[in-house]
Amino acid sequence: MKRSSRLTRSDDIKRVRGEGTSFAQETMVLVLLPNDLEENRIAVIAGRSIGGAVQRNLAKRRLRSAFQGFQYELQKGYDLVLIARRPILKTDYQSFLNELRVLFKQAELLKDKVC
Repeated sequence: MKRSSRLTRSDDIKRVRGEGTSFAQETMVLVLLPNDLEENRIAVIAGRSIGGAVQRNLAKRRLRSAFQGFQYELQKGYDLVLIARRPILKTDYQSFLNELRVLFKQAELLKDKVC
């Protein structure tokens, strides 16, 4: 994931969390807000409730990695904030990917596939 496609400023993250629409699963929360850009920007958050620094970094790496797999299947023009929840550390990767897909479907972000 390119650094230019990340939300890094805390003001931007607060704006998305405050004004955006949220969707939740057991292992993560997705908050999204439309932007006027031709790309999606993402922020990944893991709070102290997840655990120590090692656990938080693991959770964030898992979220970023999973997002990369969906990156080209998503509609463009959104600011996304993915927030890790504690069960993310104990969930197997395939279940985790399925939950992320469900979140994207709930948010109607997945592009329609034409066969």
